Amino acid sequence: MEQQYLTSWTTFLGILLILLGLAVIAIPFLARYFTDIEKIHPLLLIGYRTDGLFIGTSPILIIALLLIYLVMRALS
Repeated sequence: MEQQYLTSWTTFLGILLILLGLAVIAIPFLARYFTDIEKIHPLLLIGYRTDGLFIGTSPILIIALLLIYLVMRALS
């Protein structure tokens, strides 16, 4: 049985890499507008600062990736 083009794992990986590339390009531009990281909403970024190092993650990103994983697993 032939696999559909839009549900191909390589298509999904390509789209994910394009979005990741756009995010990496956008980070320096966004850093100019969000100089104070603590003011960002907690659903967008949760972080910990220690000795000048900021470690953070996005709960929305984690939820989105989990949903994508579950959908892709259900389709296979």
